[in-house]
Amino acid sequence: MKKVILVLAAIGFITMAATTKTSLANDKAVVKSELTNEKYKACIDACNECIKSCNTCESKCSKDSKMTLCTQLCKDCVAACKAATKAMNANSANAISECEKCAKACEKCATECDKFTSDHCKKCAEDCRKTAKLCNEMK
Repeated sequence: MKKVILVLAAIGFITMAATTKTSLANDKAVVKSELTNEKYKACIDACNECIKSCNTCESKCSKDSKMTLCTQLCKDCVAACKAATKAMNANSANAISECEKCAKACEKCATECDKFTSDHCKKCAEDCRKTAKLCNEMK
């Protein structure tokens, strides 16, 4: 009887030790993930703000046939920002190349939006430039 109790106690102790070790490993993964997200935080925030501005600009400019290029570049910019954000959130090996593509799309969109005087185009250009700057700093 004593041997059975000792064996069960030993199994319990080993299980507890294994669980604790796994928990520590998971904590390290969480810390690493948080540090990775901090590295990308400013760029992700800028991309998200750029997405909002481009969506607004696209929505308002799509009503005017003269704004076709602006509308298309806003769509392209949103797609690039979403791809870059997804890659950064996943800490993907492609995050840097996605940021480079995003910066180029944002610069094109900003250049086009700068041609117009509407508030939404000015805001879009400003947010695109900020995003392009932060994406280029990811290199």
